Amino acid sequence: MRWVLFAISISCVVAVALTAAQDATLPEGKGKDVLERMCTNCHGLDQVTATRYAKKFWGNVVDDMVSKGAEGSDDDVNLVISYLSRNFGKPVNINTSTAKEIETGLSFTPAESEVVVKYRTDKGAFKSFEELQKVPGLRADLLDEQKKNIVF
Repeated sequence: MRWVLFAISISCVVAVALTAAQDATLPEGKGKDVLERMCTNCHGLDQVTATRYAKKFWGNVVDDMVSKGAEGSDDDVNLVISYLSRNFGKPVNINTSTAKEIETGLSFTPAESEVVVKYRTDKGAFKSFEELQKVPGLRADLLDEQKKNIVF
């Protein structure tokens, strides 16, 4: 009888722990509902909230999940990748990173990355996101998507 009670107790503890891990909260934003629909059938949100990757890497992760059965349209996949990149992207210091690091970490084009470095070299370190927005040749939509991942 003791073993049965012990097994039930352990099962309850494991169930509570798994439920807590599954209940990891996601930030609000465009794509959250699609991510929850596409991704939580196979694993908990803790696997998403515990990692930070560049957009390109998130793209590879989502493509891999689709190949393993996650269901969604191409638009859904792109929405999930953008959501993950925006909220769980790898931070990049815009004042100290090389053009290649900016390109890789923030998914800027090589030309955009070079423009950032040149602007920074000519005018000094960026002090705010608003100052970065003034750089000619940067796409506003990409800057907005990557805003949480840019550190100064």
